[in-house]
Amino acid sequence: MPPESTASSAPSSAAPPASPGPAELVESLTAWARETPWVEWLELAGSLGRGAGDEYSDIDAGVGLLDGGDLDAVEHAVTEFAPTAAVLRQPFGPETTHLVCIYQDGRQLSLVVMPSATRTGLAPEALALVDKLDRLSSSLDRATWDPDADGRREWAFLACIAAGDALKHARRGTYWRAIRSLTEARDLYLQLVAAQEQVVFPQFGAVSLENAGRPVPDGLAATLVGSPDHDAIADAVQVLLSLLAPFVAEHGLEELCRALRLDVRHEGPDSPR
Repeated sequence: MPPESTASSAPSSAAPPASPGPAELVESLTAWARETPWVEWLELAGSLGRGAGDEYSDIDAGVGLLDGGDLDAVEHAVTEFAPTAAVLRQPFGPETTHLVCIYQDGRQLSLVVMPSATRTGLAPEALALVDKLDRLSSSLDRATWDPDADGRREWAFLACIAAGDALKHARRGTYWRAIRSLTEARDLYLQLVAAQEQVVFPQFGAVSLENAGRPVPDGLAATLVGSPDHDAIADAVQVLLSLLAPFVAEHGLEELCRALRLDVRHEGPDSPR
């Protein structure tokens, strides 16, 4: 007879210990930026910048440096805000670095560090926390991030190619590659929907749709694959192609789909939903 289970051997259903939340880190970051002479401005973006943050929110921010500031000094400062687990630097354009700091309690700071003159205004859905020279006093046009017709055509074009790749890999039996291609096609489709819905930052697809409170298109859940096999992937691709059909028609990509052996059927009169 097996021994009785004990609290120490049974899986725990208790919630993980609560972190202090992001507010304390935002306060520390703001105070540092305000007091540091070579920091010109600090903006808060993401859910916190939109006023929709909660205790799980990461801190998404940007900081503009004047002469005399450098990345090493910024990293040293942010790692002093709380005990730090790890830091990562990612190149993020000319003279710009994405600095990711993970604190031991699980909180995350995602800080884009750039020369202050890089920015000429405040980004959409962002909040100016420090602005010593009024560089963020005007708002940048949100249309700056909207794709033009060529950009939308590119998304639709690449979505078709990814859908074709998903079918090709499924026929080969390389199912995980097929699922990867299907995911890529779905993400591009959601970018197209976000652009059609005129939400901010449509290039982020599902993220931007959910941030704007827009529902995902009907039927999209059927493009999720429950098991890595040919039939499941083929069925999911076909559903996605039916959703993509209005965009294929809009951008004149029917010949592309025929060349890729894609069966694109427009099942709705006007909308991809």
